[in-house]
Amino acid sequence: MAKIDKIKETLNSLRVGLSIISAFIITLGGVLGNLYNKEIFGLLFWLTTIIFFIFLISGFIIIHTIRLKTDEIEEL
Repeated sequence: MAKIDKIKETLNSLRVGLSIISAFIITLGGVLGNLYNKEIFGLLFWLTTIIFFIFLISGFIIIHTIRLKTDEIEEL
């Protein structure tokens, strides 16, 4: 497999991962909004908040990796 093909396959995998993480972020945001509106600030609220920020940070890491791989393709 050529190096550029391997990089393109990695990019496609990262984009799929980013799509999945985006879906989780949207879902968790809805859950957080619902819990906040009902003024339920128990364990579920705080656990959802922590998971939301973990997915958010993961999304930024994937975006950064996509940018690096795209720059790597430009160099080839």
